[in-house]
Amino acid sequence: MAQERQRKVLVVGGGPVGALTALSLFRRGWDVEVWESRDDPRGKDERITNLRSINLAISSRGLEALRSVDPSLAEQFLDEAIPMKGRMIHHPASGSSVEKEESQLYDAKRGQCINSISRPILNQRLLEALPEGIKIRFETKLDRVDFTKRLAWGKRSGKGKKRPGQEDDDGAVGSPAALQTDDRGVDQDGTGFDLIIGADGSWSKVRSEMMRVERVDFSQSFIPHAYIELHLPPSPDKAGGFALDKNHLHIWPRHAFMLIALPNKDGSFTLTLFLPFAALERIQTRDEARKFLQDNFPDALGLVGETLLDDFEKNPRGNLVTINVSPTSWSSHALLLGDASHSMVPFYGQGLNCGLEDVRVINSYLEQHDISSTTSLPLGESDPTLSKALAAYSKDRKADLEAICQLALQNYTEMRSSVLSPLHHLRRTLDSLLSTIIPSRPTAKLSLTKPFPTVRVGGWTSLYEMVTFRPDVGYAEALRREQWQKGVVGWMAYGSGVGLMAGLAGAGLWAGKRYLQRRR
Repeated sequence: MAQERQRKVLVVGGGPVGALTALSLFRRGWDVEVWESRDDPRGKDERITNLRSINLAISSRGLEALRSVDPSLAEQFLDEAIPMKGRMIHHPASGSSVEKEESQLYDAKRGQCINSISRPILNQRLLEALPEGIKIRFETKLDRVDFTKRLAWGKRSGKGKKRPGQEDDDGAVGSPAALQTDDRGVDQDGTGFDLIIGADGSWSKVRSEMMRVERVDFSQSFIPHAYIELHLPPSPDKAGGFALDKNHLHIWPRHAFMLIALPNKDGSFTLTLFLPFAALERIQTRDEARKFLQDNFPDALGLVGETLLDDFEKNPRGNLVTINVSPTSWSSHALLLGDASHSMVPFYGQGLNCGLEDVRVINSYLEQHDISSTTSLPLGESDPTLSKALAAYSKDRKADLEAICQLALQNYTEMRSSVLSPLHHLRRTLDSLLSTIIPSRPTAKLSLTKPFPTVRVGGWTSLYEMVTFRPDVGYAEALRREQWQKGVVGWMAYGSGVGLMAGLAGAGLWAGKRYLQRRR
């Protein structure tokens, strides 16, 4: 009888999703190795340096995913984050009047919040949480995969110089493992694996390699809008340095474009401008940029001054893309998580939360199929039970991923335009009223083997609450319920209209009858 050994997983990508995946499988007893193309951030003073990275809003789904792996992680991140209780809408100035601010709370009854945290801090803390025993190779890109032999080759993305304290290949967390490379910086021998997990982002190399061996439906679509990250520094004249209310997500909706601001612990705000590329191309000079900002965001320009123009001129223009992939697994050897399987535009604040939730959900499928941390199969041998678990995850998760990508696109219209509409306020009021009369009861506790115990949402609850604050509800069910509720609201409006028309017709007949009686 073959001897039992640990299952070997190679996680490509050391971002938040990759780091949580590695920690999760390590705690399940797997032999875990991580490849990350960037430098080692652990123990460094991480500041806001990635100007192509929109600030992150971690909410209930992401926090529940962290708790499912390590409850202390969720509490640590809540300590590092700033709670945002609602949106602060900065209405356009009319004539000589100043901009009006309007607070729209996310949850006026229970006070639930989303939490602002910078991506570098989140990523750093998750990597620092990885225990001894996980092999980490920083400055290492995936070069190619041979799925026949279950081997992966990495390539040094840095200059190949050793950092202080780094050993040749000891694999310890404190000293990143080195590749034995050839003259081109490519791994000479390759790394064997049972399972390779692509947590390497929207332009995933694992995904492109998987598409060579599996029939994968893949689609990507860009929206015609760019994003530019800007910065509002701390104000020495304000408490804590916050020039704006720190407990709100600030939005300057301008119909065709918008500006948002999320707070940071140091009193600064990360601002992100979203606008069409066509509009951006018409802004060629600094004076034109100043006029654009003064006409549309005068209070933001007044707070930041010339620094805002400096950021506008020098910071990169980012693209916004939606990516859908199906299936997200192949045999028992490959799995895609996070943006590698479902990149979405950032307008629902669910990209990070959905990626972290992937980790919680795949763990539930490993539990359901009783996948142990050891196997008697040779390294790289196909495992029918693991293959079945991964295929079930891919099939069942598909509807949720498609739903949240759709919702994220729809929410851009709401954020930049609909929040200014009286109909939007009417629907919010109606949702609040009906949810009080017919409340929806969330499941008290999530199951290890059933990721979404609430199969059908009862009562009445807003779409935003289901998506943001209900980790017991899948995204597809939230979308289905909202479509039903929207239909109910439509029939209510139709009924009211019919009733009004009938009342007017009745009043008209009565008035006509009275007129004829008088004439007679």
